[in-house]
Amino acid sequence: MQKKQEAQKPNYSRIIFCICTIAVFIVTSGYLILSGFATQQEVHFGYKEGGDIDYSVKLKEGNFLEETELKSGDTYLAGLVEQIPAYYKYQANFTAPVSGDYAYQFVATIGAERDNGEKYWTKTYDLTEEKQASIDNSQKLVITEHVDIDYAQYAKYLEAFREEYGLAAKGTLKVTMLITGDFTTEIMDRPALLDSEISLSIPLAEESIDIIVETNTDNNGKVYTKYISVETGEHRFCRLAGLLLAVATIYLIGKLIVDGIVARRTHRYEYTVSKLREEYDNLIVDIDKAPKIKGLNVSTVKDFDELLDVYNTVKMPINFYEEDGESHFLIVSEKLAWQYVLRENDFIERPAKTKSKAKKKKTKQTRRRARK
Repeated sequence: MQKKQEAQKPNYSRIIFCICTIAVFIVTSGYLILSGFATQQEVHFGYKEGGDIDYSVKLKEGNFLEETELKSGDTYLAGLVEQIPAYYKYQANFTAPVSGDYAYQFVATIGAERDNGEKYWTKTYDLTEEKQASIDNSQKLVITEHVDIDYAQYAKYLEAFREEYGLAAKGTLKVTMLITGDFTTEIMDRPALLDSEISLSIPLAEESIDIIVETNTDNNGKVYTKYISVETGEHRFCRLAGLLLAVATIYLIGKLIVDGIVARRTHRYEYTVSKLREEYDNLIVDIDKAPKIKGLNVSTVKDFDELLDVYNTVKMPINFYEEDGESHFLIVSEKLAWQYVLRENDFIERPAKTKSKAKKKKTKQTRRRARK
């Protein structure tokens, strides 16, 4: 019984796997190459400020409390307060070492105002000379200073203003430490500027007073951003790995294309052989090996139709065998033999050509030889 040869189907799972692998390679190589050239690095520089004031309240002599000094955080009788010793502390923490100059000074401001907060009069006094200093390659700036606030004297200033103008105005005394600075750092191309203040706010012309600590740090937590070019071993590794992966991707794409062409050619070859054997099953006989045709006049025909013409003439079976990856269809008579050979290379796609007159002439010659 004649064996049927089935055409091999393309391995679609392998094709899908290759396509997915190539897609992953393309994305990964692109990411690595871009990462290797992304040498721009964002650098942040900033600082955070803080301040506090520790104070006590000294009372006038001969007061009824039998105490000379009270701690901070209480409510005080204004008529008993003589002086307020205050200890100011300012601190700035930088994210990178800085160098530069800074200055600070204490000022006192007296203000008279209406009940609605509208100012009648203000006057500022310099309590200290401006002090200047510097820091070099440090991430921290700390300023601690002591000042004695003559509360009773400032209360007299306000009382004199009220008597002169006949006003029942409220008053406030604010004693402030002003801090300024101009610092530079290696990672930034512009200076970091300080402009801050810490104050004690003390009511005047009140029967009782509550002292309030106020801080005004406009640049508190300010961050400067800069982009710098940084070349590291990691960048070089990413570029090299991305390039190698790109080469591997190109190789896989080329291999997939070549394998696809070969698979399609093989599929067409096997399909054609299988179709011929199935369609002419009653004419074809399978043999295990090539018959001995030495001494015979062997003609090779160019297509299977010519071999069918020979069969119709000589009425001999068509023998089929495979040898060295080729499919042979052979008709043998007493002195003559005709063969039609199919090879995979015959299915390489080439531009289509019309049948020439020479081919038709060749077919006629084949038929005449078969009749003889």
